[in-house]
Amino acid sequence: MNVTALVFFVCAGTAALVYQRLKPRWRMPWLLVISAGFVVTWSWQFVLVLLVYSALNFALGQLADPAKTHARAWARAGILVNILFLFVFKYSDFYLPQFSALLSSLGALQPGSVLHLLLPVGLSFLMVQNISYLLDVVNQRLPAEKDFLRFCVYIFYFPKLLSGPVERARAFLPKLTTPLKVDGSLLERSATLIFTGLLRKLALANPLFNLIPAQAFVTPLDYPGQNLVFWLLAYTFALYNDFAGYTAIVRGVSLWFGIELSANFNLPYYARNFTEFWNRWHITLSNWLRDYIYYPLAWSLRRRFHQQDHFFNIFLPPMVTLLVSGLWHGLSWSLLVWGTLHGLYLVLERLPSLGKAVVPVNKRPLWRQRLGTAVTFLFASLAWVPFRMPLPAALQYWQGLLRWSMPDFIGLARTLVGWSPVSGWSQFDLPNPILLLVLAAALLFDQLQHRAGTEEFMLNQPRWLQVLLTALLLLVATLAFFSDTTAPFVYQGF
Repeated sequence: MNVTALVFFVCAGTAALVYQRLKPRWRMPWLLVISAGFVVTWSWQFVLVLLVYSALNFALGQLADPAKTHARAWARAGILVNILFLFVFKYSDFYLPQFSALLSSLGALQPGSVLHLLLPVGLSFLMVQNISYLLDVVNQRLPAEKDFLRFCVYIFYFPKLLSGPVERARAFLPKLTTPLKVDGSLLERSATLIFTGLLRKLALANPLFNLIPAQAFVTPLDYPGQNLVFWLLAYTFALYNDFAGYTAIVRGVSLWFGIELSANFNLPYYARNFTEFWNRWHITLSNWLRDYIYYPLAWSLRRRFHQQDHFFNIFLPPMVTLLVSGLWHGLSWSLLVWGTLHGLYLVLERLPSLGKAVVPVNKRPLWRQRLGTAVTFLFASLAWVPFRMPLPAALQYWQGLLRWSMPDFIGLARTLVGWSPVSGWSQFDLPNPILLLVLAAALLFDQLQHRAGTEEFMLNQPRWLQVLLTALLLLVATLAFFSDTTAPFVYQGF
């Protein structure tokens, strides 16, 4: 069930009304029932897989309790089990063809047939959440959960299931026991978040995705460089608005149950360096990688190599962390290159600090901050190329960005005065003006949020702007409903 669908809001709203009227002891079972029902809309088999996954991690959490013997060994085993679980389901394309061939040779499978495994929704996000749970238990940051029902709700909770936010058990489980009071103020915040998310997804992300020719990411050298530049800009803002839109929607819906999910985005394209970028982009996963990969590795290296400016201390922590991020997104050369690029960005950013004090970014002259934002945005956008397409096509895309051609201004003029028929903007080697308009709208939307300093900035906007944006959202939602072209969220693929 897509979280932008009307039926989703009707079902979630009905479930929230029932939840508010239930006695406290029945609320937890109800959350599990409706979350399992949400999973069933994808596949009933997923419910069984996630139940087994929940029981396995619940048991491992009990064994990782520091009061038990061999707790650390069980925690390590639990981490390996979670990684193996992800590998078995998410990366089955790498081993199932060979395994199917083996079964066929043994007569256990019809020749030519290939086994397939359904990837349970949200498994990549659940894996990192459960690893943090086991590590927090064994390091005494959190007692092992004793209530299996509560733990299942932690796994199944439908607003965060598909694509996060990555909620840590020590922050999320207490919210189940003491939810927020759902009053007028909370519902206003909820409506604002949902409105913002829908606007980002339906009015910004979807049109930007749709305005990029599919072949541009397959055979980019068939197109002039200026078009590739604008399509890369379109993809850069489309991906951000798609994921930020999803997070805003599910955070708003979760407030109906009095449960506040973590913020996941904070205008990442306003970042003045890459450290700040990763503090603003996919915040919950970035913080997870920082706390469970970067810091432990950095501390371990500092114990071995005491010099702060030692090569390993500078190079390895950011590189390993971002390579893990690339592998988490998918097992491919292109995603490894994406992770490597961002790791190198962070390494290069740290080099000026060697041997001298560095002025904090917020105390630098304004022109340097603006320049830092422009450089960070440029190189982050270039890194989205291998994130989006296989490595051979990505190399061609980078090459094509430099191969500009002269636009056909004469043909454009003849068309505008009616002397020639128009068959599309591509014939002039110029960007589609609608794409430019949507990009401008995306920039304006971010600027409004930046000036307000909060994701819930719509609450403080003039009434005329609220009415205008609401009308725009209703128009786009209506068109999407009748055309049935609402694309799934990108991060549902992870």
